[in-house]
Amino acid sequence: MGNFKMAILNTLVIRVDSNSKIGLGHVMRCRAFAQAWARQGGHSIFVMADPSPIILKRLVSENIQVELLDSPADEIKYIDKIGDQNSAEWLIIDGYQFGAEYIQALKERRWKILLIDDGIPLPYYPVDIILNQSQYANESIYADKTDAKLLIGTQYAVVQEEFFLTRSWRRDFPNIGSKLLITFGGADPNNNTMGIINSIIENRPGLLSEIDIRIIIAGTNKQKPSIENLVKYLENIQVFSDVQNMADHIRWCDIAVSSAGYTVLEASLYQTPMILIPNSNNEKQLASKMNEIGASIVFMDLQEPNCHLIVNLICKLLKDGDKRKQLGKAAGRLVDGNGTSRVIDEMLNLSK
Repeated sequence: MGNFKMAILNTLVIRVDSNSKIGLGHVMRCRAFAQAWARQGGHSIFVMADPSPIILKRLVSENIQVELLDSPADEIKYIDKIGDQNSAEWLIIDGYQFGAEYIQALKERRWKILLIDDGIPLPYYPVDIILNQSQYANESIYADKTDAKLLIGTQYAVVQEEFFLTRSWRRDFPNIGSKLLITFGGADPNNNTMGIINSIIENRPGLLSEIDIRIIIAGTNKQKPSIENLVKYLENIQVFSDVQNMADHIRWCDIAVSSAGYTVLEASLYQTPMILIPNSNNEKQLASKMNEIGASIVFMDLQEPNCHLIVNLICKLLKDGDKRKQLGKAAGRLVDGNGTSRVIDEMLNLSK
């Protein structure tokens, strides 16, 4: 994997946010970076504006330092001060809210900057490395906009420590599947979880005695009480909130029904048959590419009256072991779990 293991890593500063609107994906992949950095002996500092208490507690429990932003107006100076106090060289920026001028202002401190990008276009990219781990990305989207080193594609997919440690695990594909995982990230803005469960209860009640269902939701999901109330008398449905063992749940399932965010890459590592329902335009791009290469089934623009179509699709896929194997194997070819190590290797190649 390169010679970076012999290097002494200094402090890594990471600017990222997480809330009920933007979900958990950004902070989870930055957490993966911090975990990989720590694995090589380095220390990370997250700079965040108003993180949820649950996220804050999780990061601090892993010895990740968190500095809270009080005043957006002084943000640049505050980040620079943290860098100076900790002799930090590298700054990772992850979030759609950070524009080119913001990044340029930070670059003037002589930070080395890695931008984690999902293809949201900027007029220019004043950074040292651009990481875009999406299947659909290509170098042309950055043409004439940057001198940065481009790390593009799923070979650079960032996975959290629990996935990294079990990256050699391989899935079995039973002829008849019986375990369904439903996860729509930290936000689920379209309330797809509730729509699908309602549809199963109304249209396929018999399914509830044939399969086991796990629902993963974030504590920030405003529909959490309604979802828990809906399924509290249904023995075969369990709701898990703010899970810290997502890898276990993904390995457990035969099918995952998911949005098309960060979870897709980690699920791909485990050769997971997926039905993807994207929540945003960039998720639609990712989902389309996954569908194109035969690594998932995609259902665009799900409206509540159409939820029965998803349930029909779930039933069909559970009974089709060959199709699940085809989907899972195609997904598994995308991610090997070593992407974070490759990125850190490139960072250290550019270091002083």
